Amino acid sequence: MNDFQYEPIDVKGRNFRLLRLCQGKEGIECKLFPAQLHDEAPLHDDAPLHDDAPTYEALSYTWGPNEMSESIKVNGKEFGVTENLYLALQYLRSEKSDRTLWIDAICIDQSDEKERGHQVRQMGGIYKQANRVIFWLGPATYETNVVMDSLKSLQNKDNKETSKDWKIADKRWMDPWLAVQSDLRRQHPGLETLQRVGMKFLFERPWFKRVWILQEVANARAALVCCGTKSVSARIFALAPSLIEVQPEPHCQAVLNMMPGLNQDDSWWGKEPSLYTLLLQFNGSKASDPRDMIYALLGISKDARNSDILYADYTKNIEQVIQDTTSFVFDLSYSRYRTMEDFLQNLTDLNKKSIYEAARLSDAKRVAEFLKRRGNEVNITESVLEAATWNRSSGKEVMELLLQQQGDGVKITESVLKAAAENESGGKEVMELLLQQRGDRVKITESVLEAAAWQSGKEVMELLLQQRGDGVKITESVLKVAAQNRSSGKEVIELLLQQQGDGVKITESVLEDGERILRRYNIYISSFAV
Repeated sequence: MNDFQYEPIDVKGRNFRLLRLCQGKEGIECKLFPAQLHDEAPLHDDAPLHDDAPTYEALSYTWGPNEMSESIKVNGKEFGVTENLYLALQYLRSEKSDRTLWIDAICIDQSDEKERGHQVRQMGGIYKQANRVIFWLGPATYETNVVMDSLKSLQNKDNKETSKDWKIADKRWMDPWLAVQSDLRRQHPGLETLQRVGMKFLFERPWFKRVWILQEVANARAALVCCGTKSVSARIFALAPSLIEVQPEPHCQAVLNMMPGLNQDDSWWGKEPSLYTLLLQFNGSKASDPRDMIYALLGISKDARNSDILYADYTKNIEQVIQDTTSFVFDLSYSRYRTMEDFLQNLTDLNKKSIYEAARLSDAKRVAEFLKRRGNEVNITESVLEAATWNRSSGKEVMELLLQQQGDGVKITESVLKAAAENESGGKEVMELLLQQRGDRVKITESVLEAAAWQSGKEVMELLLQQRGDGVKITESVLKVAAQNRSSGKEVIELLLQQQGDGVKITESVLEDGERILRRYNIYISSFAV
């Protein structure tokens, strides 16, 4: 169906294409022409555009089935488009004036992988520079028309000068809304039911699930939500659930929180999410190309938007994209996941593994950078602290960073103390830190003493004996383990005997288990009853 041939664009610059949707009633005719982005696109509705910046609207819509079932004219040539895009163009076209748009399916040569990657990397700027973004939700129903008319009436009553700082949950919105409701009830019997049904229909539209709309929503300076022939500002549309008392799915609510025009400082979006947070929040999104589940989020993440490591590159296969993402987000060198679905379903497990591996293997500088970049995404668990005790290069420094990260929320358990006691190389320094910072909240148990008796030297045992108080006795089990410690058993047993005095009983079992060790070290034990 395609007779149209693209003219190549320079993929080294800031070039892109725009579409002029020609006025008319019959057929759809368009013209493509080159344009260029400015280095700094405006960030909000009030920011001035460059004098020579192109004026255009950007379309945000759902591709739907990939079948090019409809045909339009582009520069006089046949061009196949999906049914969804064809419907959108019909509704957006004016009978009396041309309209300049950016539409990804037409403005990007989808068959050219290098161009696709280049344009995807610029997409944030394309949407930021647009005068307005159109969120096209699809054709209307009677119920959706009722919702859109209701919101439009509220928009007509809204005074931005008084409401621009109001948040979504601000109760002051109810006064103009109730006034609108009173007028609409005369036109629509059962108004509230129709509004709730209409909102449900809108939230079920595929647009809310399409992964690319996230970047399109996030980068919009101003936006218009369109359904059929009805439209309302995104600022007012985002209020709908709280006014109509409909609870959208978390995914839909997250999209609403990103819409331009309302004060969103307290929302999750106002906290500048990382790529990991975005992947968790939107891993149920849909994309015709699985690689776009990553690429669509790069431009709106605080840590990956300008990355030289992770960027849209359609010459890479899915496994390569997953590996790049695993390396960037989790600092892990290998990923066993081969499909995007498996990867996204195991994000939390990968997060746990990345923290564990960092604590166990990385030096203090790298762990500090890791914690700074990941912030609240890092959960310091018992197993992470254990891993830090096994860090042979900088265990103390890493443990100190972990304790600072979690604050008083970190609990030093018996298992963590045992792991520190079993570290022959750096156990003393780690144990000193744990007892110094959390000494009043740790409990020295028989099991911890056994761990120290088996692996550690005299110095670690001294720390534990000083900390334990009167609650823990030197038992036969502790002595038996110490008797089998080939490297420092002599010093440990002498210390235990000195500390406990006549309270220690050297039994036949202790002698049997450690006879050779005891004789080798020539420990004097004849004064203790057997």
